[in-house]
Amino acid sequence: MGSPREVEHTQSDGTVPGHGEGHNPALNRLAELQERYRKLESRLSRRSQWSESFVGRELRMNTFREDNCYVWQTRYFGEDQVLKYPLYAAYIAKSDTQGLLGVLSEDGAFGCERFYSDRFGWVSRDLLDSLNEIYFLDRHMDIFGREDLVVVDIGAGYGRLAHRMAEAVPGLNKYYCLDGIPESTLVCETYLRFREVERKAVALALDELHVVSDSRRPDLAVNIHSFSEMPYTAVDGWLSWLRDLGVPFLLIVPNDSDKPFSCEAIVDGIAVRRPLEPLLKSYGYRLTSCEPIILDDKVRELLAATNYFMLFELRE
Repeated sequence: MGSPREVEHTQSDGTVPGHGEGHNPALNRLAELQERYRKLESRLSRRSQWSESFVGRELRMNTFREDNCYVWQTRYFGEDQVLKYPLYAAYIAKSDTQGLLGVLSEDGAFGCERFYSDRFGWVSRDLLDSLNEIYFLDRHMDIFGREDLVVVDIGAGYGRLAHRMAEAVPGLNKYYCLDGIPESTLVCETYLRFREVERKAVALALDELHVVSDSRRPDLAVNIHSFSEMPYTAVDGWLSWLRDLGVPFLLIVPNDSDKPFSCEAIVDGIAVRRPLEPLLKSYGYRLTSCEPIILDDKVRELLAATNYFMLFELRE
């Protein structure tokens, strides 16, 4: 793994051409998206944890990949992060059948926290979580053996997994990024354009869902730490949409639990949870696999990793 002396920590300022100080046309785009979302009055954009005050406090548009509401890069691992990141990378390396650790990189753009070691070079939670999710999907769905794969990401944030899958999975045809929060739609558009992966990965606003409906049926929907942060009514709306499309598989990663739940409100900093198993069953989604995100017991304990991968299959 390497000693702390072999690990360095840095954070870029996040500035890229067109996103620095001064006039920023993205503000006009944000105002447009906010107005479009308000006019929709859709239950898909109902908020609980992601209130306007929460977004305003947590998110800086110029550094949307820093430690924030999208990815807890430093908060998640705490004070021992300079040791835990190489340990996490070493765990991924053991199952890295496609050699992606040597192909994908982390440049720290948009304020991303990244860590360097002689063995793995620069890594981040963005990179390692994405690889872990990709290999889970490959174990259970053989995504590296598929062609013409279509994915919808509900609560896609800034497009973390979309970017990594577009670069890593040869058979990916289209990856649709959807989000009920207009700020997320904006940063996702910005990020996918910056990464030059728009041929495969695209961010859609809520009034553009017909693009998915009018195209080939998606093979998979993913929801990473998103249902756990939206109200039950919004989850109900998304599941209804997925069922109507006939999306056969749904990956859910709840927050710190092996049970899916929604967030009805935040009271004294704590989420008021509502179980989602009955709702999932009512729409025909049955649990086919539930496993810790870290399979190695010792590594899971050292990383204090409490999240689970939950794969559901649509069974009429």
